[in-house]
Amino acid sequence: MPKIRTLSLHRGFVAIPEERSSHTSITPSFGGVSFYIALLVFFALVFSQENILLLGTLFFSVSVIFFTGLKDDLKDISPKAKLLGQCIAIGALLFHSEFRITDLHGFLGVTALPTFVSVLFSTFLYVSLMNAYNLIDGIDGLASIIGIVVASSFGVLFFSIGLYFYVGLCVVIVGMLLAFLRFNFSSKRKLFMGDTGSLILGLLFGVLTMRLLSVGFSTVSALGISRSYLPVLALAILSIPAFDIVRVVCIRKIHKKPFFSPDRNHLHHVLIDSGLSHAKTSLLAGGINIWLITVVYNALLQYGLITGIVVLFAGYFVLTVSLFVLNRRLGPKRMKVKLRRFLFKITYPTPNVTAEKQLIFNKKLKLIRIFFF
Repeated sequence: MPKIRTLSLHRGFVAIPEERSSHTSITPSFGGVSFYIALLVFFALVFSQENILLLGTLFFSVSVIFFTGLKDDLKDISPKAKLLGQCIAIGALLFHSEFRITDLHGFLGVTALPTFVSVLFSTFLYVSLMNAYNLIDGIDGLASIIGIVVASSFGVLFFSIGLYFYVGLCVVIVGMLLAFLRFNFSSKRKLFMGDTGSLILGLLFGVLTMRLLSVGFSTVSALGISRSYLPVLALAILSIPAFDIVRVVCIRKIHKKPFFSPDRNHLHHVLIDSGLSHAKTSLLAGGINIWLITVVYNALLQYGLITGIVVLFAGYFVLTVSLFVLNRRLGPKRMKVKLRRFLFKITYPTPNVTAEKQLIFNKKLKLIRIFFF
């Protein structure tokens, strides 16, 4: 990671702060390259003739996502181009039945799915998860801490049911994210994972989710819950990215805005705007995720499927109400942001104004301290 950071600075591969940015300094954004290298080392260490097809598929999919994210970090690509890269990576995974949902095993009365429905539904879940994880990577530590919680939870489940290759994959994810956190939280050697890292993590968590949902009845007995309960448990594990993307999509739909239009309605934006630091926001989100996993698992274990679903959505409801209340209180503060944006456009009416000039302008406004923050 130090070498990646040095090379990024030397080549000018950096993230420049914008109006919506939660950071104020130019920062290298290629931490995801180290994730790819770590995964290649892991694949090489566990390589054997028995798992050559599995590793080949994972290598191809991760590589496609890596180069898609790398291209986006180097030079922003269109949402359609990014989606195309995601679909190519997902297409390779769908040839394996253990990497797509073929049977819900009685969840809500649904059993085997037709092949077309299985492929379509699995593709939708992969794309949604990758983009959801990409969207939560907005502040220092959030994507890493949530990733550690998610990978650790999947690792415990896979260890319980004896799928040790996936335990190893979870350990690698936790290890590389713990190493990355040291730089992501640093003030002097800061590094971002970029789209390269967040898309890789989203793909891996999709793979882990699909593998969990494809296990048979006999292996689940070690978990103490019915096989049909696993989709609810998986949703609890992925609760923060899943909740955030659904909430943001609903808000944009209500306000009739395009899905890819930028805003500050994400969970981390609301918490940051309310006065929490990056570290506190990330730790709070991670704590909420752990709490939801714990209460949902215990509800499933003690009372069954319906109670588990009710508990999960009750948690989502409490989160929604809490963020709505915070948003209402942040109205005056956001009005200042709009005023700042308006003054910037008046001061620099010409097009193609650099982000550095905008950053300097914002810093000058903050010096006034009467109307701006």
